[in-house]
Amino acid sequence: MIPVNEVLVIPGVGLPLVCEQREMSEPGPGQALVRIEACGVCGSDIFLQKGGFGTDKFPIVPGHEAAGRVVAVGSADDLALVGQQVALYYIDAPQDSRWAREGAINIGPNVMRMGVDVDGAFARFVMRPVSTLIPVSPEMDPAVVAVATDALATPFHALTAVARLQPGEQLLVIGPGGIGSNAVQIGVMLGADVAVVGRSKAKLTLARSLGASIAVSSDIGVEALLEIVGRNIDVVLECSGNDAMARFAVDCAGYRARVVMVSASREPFTMTNGELIWREMSVQGSRGFTPHDIETVLGHVRHGRLTTDHLTRDRRPWREANIAIDDLREGRTTRTVLIMSDT
Repeated sequence: MIPVNEVLVIPGVGLPLVCEQREMSEPGPGQALVRIEACGVCGSDIFLQKGGFGTDKFPIVPGHEAAGRVVAVGSADDLALVGQQVALYYIDAPQDSRWAREGAINIGPNVMRMGVDVDGAFARFVMRPVSTLIPVSPEMDPAVVAVATDALATPFHALTAVARLQPGEQLLVIGPGGIGSNAVQIGVMLGADVAVVGRSKAKLTLARSLGASIAVSSDIGVEALLEIVGRNIDVVLECSGNDAMARFAVDCAGYRARVVMVSASREPFTMTNGELIWREMSVQGSRGFTPHDIETVLGHVRHGRLTTDHLTRDRRPWREANIAIDDLREGRTTRTVLIMSDT
């Protein structure tokens, strides 16, 4: 018997979440019904609420950073999944697209994003294509699995697949929040020397605890920062989503540097092509991650190479999602994980 679903909906731009009850259908071929166990609250959820993904998205159930358990499937071939813990990959993309064939299933003109284009995981249950589910074995804390699907996988993809960070290189992370803090520990794991700039003293302290050798206020000027770092900056990861800091990222980049934009800004920034030419510098975007990235970071967590303690310490019942979003917006937390219990 398929249960009635409870979901948290953003009705329109800037509006708080409201709870609704919805009927659910049986899963069709290739689909799975997943009971959500935990879902992270991310800066992208705030961006969504502000209308950053477009006003045509509303009403929408947010939530793209989730872990759950399969309770029903629509195809006999998928029965082995029933009862399994899974990480949810938020993108549903045509499996036969050029990008999917090349291993870049995170991009393309026809991707559908859970929690943006289709209803997400601020809910008791979600219906997802079986192809977007990643079995977790042995099982892990659902909150850990949830944050690994974005907060860890996003900077991992940016540093490995896009920036191609090498051991011994100098990495600068701008914005040590839910994504940037993990770029620090991933950069250290990959053998880089990591510097960080940010606004929050608490987050700069966190960055140091995760291995940053330099952590300074974003009020610092470019010349002062470069003097402190004392060497060519090879990779700059912009994780603040601020147009002024995007410009700062370009200014800090060294010769043959790769500047990678991870967090989206709603405002433009300017630069000249000469800046790219004289330094043989590149400015790239990094969009999300792939299922393989999720599998890889979960392995690193399981073997103690990456930590999620700073991401999972703040947990709230799922009905407190509005408070969780406010906490993130006001900088009171790096991440909050919603726990989908019966209370």
